[in-house]
Amino acid sequence: MTGFNYAQPCSTRFDDYLSVLDVGIRFAFQPVIDQETGEVSGHEALVRGCSGESPAQIIASVRPENLFYFDQACRLGAIAEAARLGLAGDLHINCTEIDPHNLELALSSTHRAARENGFRPGQIVLEFNSLERLGSPRQLAAVRSRANEYGFRVTADNFGTGEAGLKRLAVLRPEFVKLDRELINGIHGSQRRQAMVMGILATCHVLGIQVIAAGVEQKAEIEWLRRAGIDGFQGYYFGRPELAPEADEHATPQCDYAGVQFSACAA
Repeated sequence: MTGFNYAQPCSTRFDDYLSVLDVGIRFAFQPVIDQETGEVSGHEALVRGCSGESPAQIIASVRPENLFYFDQACRLGAIAEAARLGLAGDLHINCTEIDPHNLELALSSTHRAARENGFRPGQIVLEFNSLERLGSPRQLAAVRSRANEYGFRVTADNFGTGEAGLKRLAVLRPEFVKLDRELINGIHGSQRRQAMVMGILATCHVLGIQVIAAGVEQKAEIEWLRRAGIDGFQGYYFGRPELAPEADEHATPQCDYAGVQFSACAA
């Protein structure tokens, strides 16, 4: 795909990205809880369809050659929507299609979007759910360095059940690790999961990485995780993702975002 003018304001480039997609998107926001204070420290932006479709349903309708542009549209749109809602604290946004080749474009566009919408770069937390996608150890180390130069912080998302190991984590050294919900589910009654989490926690505490437990649904899970030294929580126990209301609640619902018309991609 060609023809984008990246010098344009982010709102215009957001329209450009969405114009090649066959789907409409909205955003839901789920709170992230600080373990020590019990207060909301920020929110994760989660993409939804116009009628509440799941991310998997939406992604299935996006052509493979457009996945990066979809990823970009989600980041820019999430920042604009969080600003419209007046959300305070950190804003966690997903980076599923970033690799060493498009990293600079993604970071620069996200930085401009944050600035244009009144967010400090330090409030933006980039969540990477595939450390393998970020390349070799040298390239991996450069991701956090470059993101930090823009003022962003970084999370290794869905950690602990995939292929990414502690070696890659130590190379990336993100500010946050978010433990996969499969590790957290019923952890109070599973010695195997407890052992895995304790190993990750030990590594993270040595490296100065804050650990967030995702998918928390039971009080017993919280009690065990607190004793273990978890720094933060996210999950249905504290709050389900809240779909952002339309800008005009009296307007007829449209399958678009902020007035953008979606069209089929011209390959």
